[in-house]
Amino acid sequence: MSIESSFRKANQICNRQLTRIEADRLSLSILYWGFMPAHFDNALHRHSFFEACYVIEGSGSYIEHDTEYPLGKGTSFLSVPGTWHQIRSLTGLTLVYVAFEVDEERTGPSCAEDYHRLAEQARPVIYGADAEPLGHLWETLISIFDDQKPVFPALLQHASTSLLLSVPALHGSYREEAWHHQADAAWDENSLFRQAKLFIADNLSEELTLPRVAGHLHISPRHLTRLFQQHTNQTFVHYIQERRVQLAAQMLLNGDLSIKDIASQCGFQSVHYFTRIFTQKLGVSPAKFRRAQFTEGRSGKHRFTE
Repeated sequence: MSIESSFRKANQICNRQLTRIEADRLSLSILYWGFMPAHFDNALHRHSFFEACYVIEGSGSYIEHDTEYPLGKGTSFLSVPGTWHQIRSLTGLTLVYVAFEVDEERTGPSCAEDYHRLAEQARPVIYGADAEPLGHLWETLISIFDDQKPVFPALLQHASTSLLLSVPALHGSYREEAWHHQADAAWDENSLFRQAKLFIADNLSEELTLPRVAGHLHISPRHLTRLFQQHTNQTFVHYIQERRVQLAAQMLLNGDLSIKDIASQCGFQSVHYFTRIFTQKLGVSPAKFRRAQFTEGRSGKHRFTE
């Protein structure tokens, strides 16, 4: 399919089906989409809305506030509400664009404030945007219309939503500040702890030493020790013991394996050690715990907190 026919298909489908973007506490009204194989000069004008443009091929210039910015492949430029601007090209630009405005009645205050700041502080032109998420997302959206295969509405919706969300991420003057707020140390620590718990849960039958689990996460044993103290208020060893006793209790209640086999499958080095730790945690030996099921039923009522 030629670029003219794929762009014609994109114009028809996007302008008919993609008229609103709904994300978490954000609602955007899409006024129009544009897929232009050859965009030449236009008149000096302004909008009451945002218009995000991206250059696929060609060269030209974008004029805003009497400043002329050269345009080339991979350039992203954003016109904000009320700003006089103009596009010029002698040879024609292969250009894609989308015009949108924030539906403030359906948008949360923090998201609305982000777009107010974008209108006031946006960087109008970003070079090398083909290496940024916005450029990749424009290419993804275009590729949906490249051939004769049907266009899947869910794929189209998700791609366009991601594209619109990437506009303030690229053109906002507060990009680094926003990223650091999201990827701060606390978030990293929580992610590491979740990974540690998953690795332990999947390998309870194996030897789980502090160095082994820390090595899997590429952190120091001291760091891992601090994570468990912080998140569980207990040591790494005690956490492992509780998870193993929890698994053993479930197996005693719901299966017929011998206590020796259960001890082995739960990662205990011996039946004696298993019995000692199990009794410490539940106040009853594994054998008595299993016998109790015949009078109390296999309720599995013994639980451990995560």
